[in-house]
Amino acid sequence: MKLVIKAVFVFFIITVMLIACKKEKALAPATPQSIHLKFVFSHTIDGAPVVLDTIKYLNKAGNLYSIINLKYFICNIVLHKGSDSIIIDDAHYVDIRDNATLTYSPSQLIANGSYDHISFIFGSDASKNKTNNFVNPPESNMEWPVPMGGGYHYMQLEGKFDSATVVKNYNVHTGALSGIPYYIPVHLSQSTFTANGTDLTVNLAMNINKWFENPNTYNFNIYGDSMMGNDTAQKVLQQNGADVFSVSSIK
Repeated sequence: MKLVIKAVFVFFIITVMLIACKKEKALAPATPQSIHLKFVFSHTIDGAPVVLDTIKYLNKAGNLYSIINLKYFICNIVLHKGSDSIIIDDAHYVDIRDNATLTYSPSQLIANGSYDHISFIFGSDASKNKTNNFVNPPESNMEWPVPMGGGYHYMQLEGKFDSATVVKNYNVHTGALSGIPYYIPVHLSQSTFTANGTDLTVNLAMNINKWFENPNTYNFNIYGDSMMGNDTAQKVLQQNGADVFSVSSIK
């Protein structure tokens, strides 16, 4: 009799465990149907991380130069997926000296699936490039002079360069000039990715030297330390800026 009772008890325990396992499997969380993307910005000179405040870099025009400040906006990130492309309709400010700005984590969820490539606007489009759109620093400190059309700088890139042994300042300040926009549509090659329930990080690198070399040679001796009101300089940088960014990884 005791053996029967023991066998029944063991059978009961095994049955309970099997039922519990089935319930546990049934309650296992499903794969999330959407993810978050994080963008991480880095800045290089031809592949090497930037060293600030040191005159050591050589551009195509033969200018030996340093980088002191680099600040800019990007906006309107588009994740291209045929007719189902996703637009992150926001603006992000980057300052090479402020680590907090080098990471951008939009709150918008991204649906699972395969995406062809990523694009964005370097600078600000017309809807965002309006005076007083930003009321707090540091973004508000990027204001573009109202007599030149108002709005905000797309970029402030500043440093020093050696001009025939005389050290001079250069200021590469881009923006809309007298109502003419010079923002840059950037389409990132090699930015195909697949969202499959796990958050992803997009690592973006700006090669600063590319601002000065393709398709136009930008010479600090020609454009000097004040190019904001120079529409030719704005056009040159707009054309050169199309390929300054690359994607090092998405994972």
